[in-house]
Amino acid sequence: MNTFEIVILALALVFSSWMSYLNAGIALASELLVRKVYYMGIMFLLQFCMAGTGVWVGYKAGSSDMQINMTISLSILLIIGLKILFTGIRNQAPEKKYDYLNNKVILIAALTEGIAPLAVGVAIGLVSLQPYLHWILTGVFLFSGILAGVLLSKNQLAISSKIKLAQVGGLLLLAAAIKLMLNLTGF
Repeated sequence: MNTFEIVILALALVFSSWMSYLNAGIALASELLVRKVYYMGIMFLLQFCMAGTGVWVGYKAGSSDMQINMTISLSILLIIGLKILFTGIRNQAPEKKYDYLNNKVILIAALTEGIAPLAVGVAIGLVSLQPYLHWILTGVFLFSGILAGVLLSKNQLAISSKIKLAQVGGLLLLAAAIKLMLNLTGF
């Protein structure tokens, strides 16, 4: 996997969680900056650590045969991409508003939003020659997405409601899977 493909996967992860970041920004709009930073820190740390765990598991559990690793990575990207795409299509209504003032809600939201980075991290770890560098690159995009989503929530809400970014994230994951499939078949 090259750096461009990692950027595509990182953007897909940000887009798949974008509405959650915006909803948190709206819920925390009247709160102090310290509370927003607390939310962003918890969300980033859990997603970054889950992606890192996935990268480590994929890197350590990978086979010596690269075609097997590519096939497993392809399967992971297809499943996660289709799940995000179909969830985005099915949920046409805006996402529910949660009370992000409660620490348990923040933790649960971060864990549920961290499932996709965990799975994509495994896919990256299986096929990447520089998995930890790619993990850090993914973390930079996750941090930027969380920061932009929470701090710019009022400005971006109108744009995000018209363009379903979760669906775009699912399509980006499927595009990465198709690219991996082409690499696997030799085209």
